[in-house]
Amino acid sequence: MTEGPRFREVWIYRFHKITHIIGKFWSFAVKYLQLRLLKNRLGNRQLVAIILSEQMGDIIACEPVSREVRQRHPDAYILWVVKEAFADLVRYNPNLDGFLTEKCPGERVQLLRSGIYDKVYNLHISHRKCKYCPEDPVNPTADQIGLTFDNYYYRGDLLYMFSQAAGLPPMTDEPRMYIPETIKESVLARQLPAQPIVIHCQSSHVARDWPAANWNKLVDWLLATYPYPIIEVGLTPTIRTTNPRFINLCGQLNLLETAEVIRQAQLFIGIDSGPAHMANATGAKGILLLGKLYDFVDYLPYSGRYKRGEGVTILNNFGHPCAELPYDWVQQAVQQQVGQPKRV
Repeated sequence: MTEGPRFREVWIYRFHKITHIIGKFWSFAVKYLQLRLLKNRLGNRQLVAIILSEQMGDIIACEPVSREVRQRHPDAYILWVVKEAFADLVRYNPNLDGFLTEKCPGERVQLLRSGIYDKVYNLHISHRKCKYCPEDPVNPTADQIGLTFDNYYYRGDLLYMFSQAAGLPPMTDEPRMYIPETIKESVLARQLPAQPIVIHCQSSHVARDWPAANWNKLVDWLLATYPYPIIEVGLTPTIRTTNPRFINLCGQLNLLETAEVIRQAQLFIGIDSGPAHMANATGAKGILLLGKLYDFVDYLPYSGRYKRGEGVTILNNFGHPCAELPYDWVQQAVQQQVGQPKRV
């Protein structure tokens, strides 16, 4: 009885694999031609690539790399290689001349092998492969300093670690978000209430999350004891309240709109995720909930203000996952950040 479904699964996988690989080579050929034409127009200007294509938080945290590379190559044409889903994070960066969307790590390998770039700053750690492609992405610079997925968080925050993977000095600068006026106007048009507390409850990795029951308990307490509206951002809602001062924006905002909502918050409360990096990069005050992640116990992904402990309370019950972070700790952190409760 299981042979039929198993047979279909195998052939569906093979179909997706074959079509993906064909698409990869076609995408590589098109991009190589585009880059070759670009180089012809550039003349003597160098074509420089910054490569960090995925993970929202990683890209936001590593924004200072664009400033460092621009300082090193003031006359070069600088591209950031990024997945389409995260293109808006680099689209408006004034230190870049453009960006190149990456289909998959296999395509990245093909472009690097082609020698089309004059200079490459590859921030990726070796061996994060595409699930379909045979190419194994390798970063010799990261390998030379012994940087792997098993130890990267022991080396410091994301910017500090990834900058070294790219062959740059260890960096600890403030990350920035570049939010255009059109995005600010689109958020303004929503007529959201002023001084909200913005929360983000779910990450792309369940090991980073705090229980939904705790989030709902926290929001109920916030609404009962403070006059501030609560806005939830992210992809999937966690909060169930019908209180009119709670606003669910999950799945309704693009990346930069989310960053703008967080920028306007009087306080951001969230788990270790992309929106937490947005809070750091936009100057928002924050309460961040961390916990043991794989074998990493004492780690801090953030550079700049949050690394210095400015405007942020970072909660970590060391040795325990975020799910076991005591509820009372979060409540006390809110009282320290916002002040003692005032009945509404």
